[in-house]
Amino acid sequence: MAYFSVKYYILLMSSVSVIILYVLSITNDYHVILVIRFLEGIFGLLEGAIFLPLIIAELNTRHAKVIAYLFMYTIMLTGGTITTSLLKSSIQDYDFQHMILMILYFHIFVLIIGIAIFNKNRFFPKKPLYQLDIPSWFLLWACLQSGAYAIIYGKRLMWFESDTIITCLFIFMISGGLFILKQRNSKRPIFHFEVFNSKNVIVGMILFFIFYLIRSGLNNVYSIMATVWKWPWDYIVDIQYWNVAGTLIGVFLSGICLMKGVSSRIVFFTGFLLLAIDCAWFTYTFYPDTTLSTICPPLFLQGIAQGLLFTPLVFFLIAGLPEDYVANGTAMGTTTRFWTTAIGYALMQNLMLFLTLKHSDTLSYNLTDTNPVFYSQWNQIFGAQIAKLPVNESLSMTAGAFKAKITAQSMLLSNMEIFTGLFWLALITALLLLLYHPAKIAIRNIM
Repeated sequence: MAYFSVKYYILLMSSVSVIILYVLSITNDYHVILVIRFLEGIFGLLEGAIFLPLIIAELNTRHAKVIAYLFMYTIMLTGGTITTSLLKSSIQDYDFQHMILMILYFHIFVLIIGIAIFNKNRFFPKKPLYQLDIPSWFLLWACLQSGAYAIIYGKRLMWFESDTIITCLFIFMISGGLFILKQRNSKRPIFHFEVFNSKNVIVGMILFFIFYLIRSGLNNVYSIMATVWKWPWDYIVDIQYWNVAGTLIGVFLSGICLMKGVSSRIVFFTGFLLLAIDCAWFTYTFYPDTTLSTICPPLFLQGIAQGLLFTPLVFFLIAGLPEDYVANGTAMGTTTRFWTTAIGYALMQNLMLFLTLKHSDTLSYNLTDTNPVFYSQWNQIFGAQIAKLPVNESLSMTAGAFKAKITAQSMLLSNMEIFTGLFWLALITALLLLLYHPAKIAIRNIM
């Protein structure tokens, strides 16, 4: 944004996004799609980055920064549900290409607004393009991309037995090392490692890590809805609005806390305590015939907790940093969020696999002829199948039905254990925050 005026920046980024999406809509080549998706991520982020300064500039209030950042983080926490709802009809009634074209139309709308409304003024002092350190950004991308791939797919590809994982880890270490070396010796580094001298940055990163680790358990809930309770995907999207509603309330409460200068210890303790209560609550919802009235309240509470914590955590992380390092402090929060999202996803997948197999073995061990419940249910299902199928097919169908029941029950038991662990993690974090006296949250420009 320091290299272009507002109008030209919006026109450039929106135009590139339109071209990328159009190419994506007309190709079926897997390798081309990978490249296009990579570019889409870059320019999608660049396109949206301008709107936060625009909102702050237009709000004539001393709380403009708080309001703008609350709005941005609300979109981050709820955007997945909202965008899926907007695209629901195209997902249901049209193919992949038409869904991409629908997204493209939104970018064209932004392009029209940019032409009609914005001027050539700048938000930041003009900088020459040669100061844009592209090699450092490329090294950083290679480090993050390869590391995240290794974490997420490591277990599936059997870790070091896979040449792909070994290659990813090699790229991760080489690119990460070169990035650090380049930043240490650069006259204009894009990252200042002095931010690690701030206690707030370290504590904020730890809290962000724990927060996103707990939040990753929510994906397990939605997975159970689809695989065990067999709810339609569009119905699950509608249920997610309970979480969205809670998030909006939580964000509103966090805004009040920031504007009133409420102690960060109170905010963080309350947020993590709510997460602990929520995780404990979820353990009582995992049974085969759960109801909407059972699952929605903890979803709502989880939304309140995450909305209350997110924005104060960001501002806490940069409190006390020199002005030149604020952007780097924010980058550490974003990096922690990135790694924790990847680690949380991989951890939940691996835990679910391990615990599901463990419970499946335990439940299967108890299914013997001497078990009256098993014997009764087997005869009931087998009797229903034998009335319309041959003996061998009836046996196969009955065994398949029992295997499905065992798998479903194992997944429910696994989630009970996972959320019990998350409960203790959130509760211990909340109690430790009572003993810790964090610095006051500072309202600063994080860009």
